Amino acid sequence: MLMTLAVTASLVLSGTPSAAEPVSFRGATIQVPSSWKVRKTDWGALHVLTGGCGRRAMECRGFWLLGPSGIKHASENNPFRVDQPYHPSSGVMPCTHDKRYYSSPMPAKPSVSGLRQVGSGHKAYYRQWKVTCHTERGRPTKISYPQRIWYLPSSKILVVDEWDTPGLGAMLRRASWR
Repeated sequence: MLMTLAVTASLVLSGTPSAAEPVSFRGATIQVPSSWKVRKTDWGALHVLTGGCGRRAMECRGFWLLGPSGIKHASENNPFRVDQPYHPSSGVMPCTHDKRYYSSPMPAKPSVSGLRQVGSGHKAYYRQWKVTCHTERGRPTKISYPQRIWYLPSSKILVVDEWDTPGLGAMLRRASWR
């Protein structure tokens, strides 16, 4: 299914218009603030960078737009499962917010679960997991972060946000489809 996703992120984030740039993803067009950077992977995903890259962070602030390939390997190298967090590795992964630590084991249950509107007529499975970073020996640290997921199975789109990106939920609610 092809879609057009029109989002005015600048209005959502600041309440006032600013320069927006269109981004295409699997037939989708997303309007993002011109200050955001979009990186395409060689496996067909987009990483939307919304802020800086911390020295200790495993990856830069932002969120992922994943298609079939990302969905196929989203749960310990197996297809994404709505009842499990996004964890593409079959082993322990570095903590997104501090690569000195690890984000495994993952929580057994999401802290928030339900359906969320993604534009008119489209609902996504929504899950929010509280991920706690652990030492090499498995002891929890004080570092934790939410992992938010919107999954649209018929459109084969998975949105993964581990930085609690301001306004992302509202942007997805305002999505338009063709």
